[in-house]
Amino acid sequence: MTKKEKQRLHRELQTYVRKGIPLLLNGRQTTAKRIEKACQIAEAGEYMRDYIQDEQGRLQGLSFDFIGGADCQLYTK
Repeated sequence: MTKKEKQRLHRELQTYVRKGIPLLLNGRQTTAKRIEKACQIAEAGEYMRDYIQDEQGRLQGLSFDFIGGADCQLYTK
């Protein structure tokens, strides 16, 4: 992840935090900082974004889920 990509992700996540949009990492509510860190260290795969919307199409949450090959594992605490 380049410095520019890190900055872009940071700005984007802070926008959602200010709007009160819940952030999830692998199905669990988390902080912007944890998502940034996870995206930086994901060596054996990457994170897929899922924009969670209500019935009217309004953003209700943003989920980052780890994806990778069959041998990829993610250890979270």
